[in-house]
Amino acid sequence: MSQRNTLEPIELKSLKGLFLAASPAMSDPRFSESLILIVRHDSAGAVGFVVNQPVNNLSLYALLDQLDLKNPEGVEDHRVFHGGPVQANNGFVLYEGTLGLRDEAHVVDQVYYSRSLESLKRIAEGRGPELYSICLGRAEWAPGQLEEELRENVWLPCQANIELTFGNEPDKVWAQALSAQGISPVNFTTVAGHA
Repeated sequence: MSQRNTLEPIELKSLKGLFLAASPAMSDPRFSESLILIVRHDSAGAVGFVVNQPVNNLSLYALLDQLDLKNPEGVEDHRVFHGGPVQANNGFVLYEGTLGLRDEAHVVDQVYYSRSLESLKRIAEGRGPELYSICLGRAEWAPGQLEEELRENVWLPCQANIELTFGNEPDKVWAQALSAQGISPVNFTTVAGHA
C-alpha cells in the first residue's frame, strides 16, 4: 500500500473580535492598508467591517438627510466608512456598549453591531452610543477562504482594541495595529513559511 504525502488542513480558532491587517503586498486595491474587525468567523465563513476607510463626501449628517432623518442637535457630524464590498449599499453601525436592539450582535468585550435603522435613529436623537462607526457594506469570506488567505499571508491577525476601532485618525490605525504586534510594514513578507 502506498502512502500519500499530504498536509492536513490547518484548523484555526475563530478570529471573531480580532483585527485583520492587510499585508503591505495586498493585491486587491479595495483592501490596501485596510484594518478589518472580524465580527463572525465560523464554519459558514467570516464577516468583518473595514474600520479605516472613510467614504469621500459622505458624513453622518448627509446620510441622515438621505434617509429622511432629522439631523441631530448637539451631536457632532461623523465620518461614514466603507465597511467592505459586500452589500455596499447597506448600512451597519458598529458601537461600544449595548443598545438592546433586537438585531444587535455582540462582537467582543463591549463592542456590538446592528444593521437596524433604529441604531441610526437613536444617534440622530442624541440617544446613541458615544463611540460608533457607520459602515456601508461589509467584508465577507466563504467557508475556508479566509483560512487560505491567512496561509498566503494576505492578512495578519492583530489584537483589536477600542482606540483603533473607533479612532479619530483612520489613516494611521493600520500601521498602529501592525506596530502593536511588533511588525513594521516595510519588513513584512508575503512568502508563507513551510516546514
